Amino acid sequence: MPEPAQRASDDDRDTVLRALEWHTAVGRLNLDEFDQRSTAALAAVTLDDLAGLTADLPELPDEPASPVEPASHTRHLALLFVIAFVTLAVLVAMMLLHP
Repeated sequence: MPEPAQRASDDDRDTVLRALEWHTAVGRLNLDEFDQRSTAALAAVTLDDLAGLTADLPELPDEPASPVEPASHTRHLALLFVIAFVTLAVLVAMMLLHP
């Protein structure tokens, strides 16, 4: 774990800003509190400065895994592509055979 007096990076500030946005979206912070804390996060110099901005908020839940498309959805898209390709091929063939 990094030392609290260690200088904060842009990524550290972005992580805190995302947390503040999430807590505002779920109603833990009002817009004034979000404004004050996000301004302080952007001006934070050390990790300790950043930690104080979220100390009274619960940990963020783990991000859910990105939804995976069911196999049937992929098959439907492939089938639609094949139908469109065959239709186009038939139309081109008809145009070439009957000018």
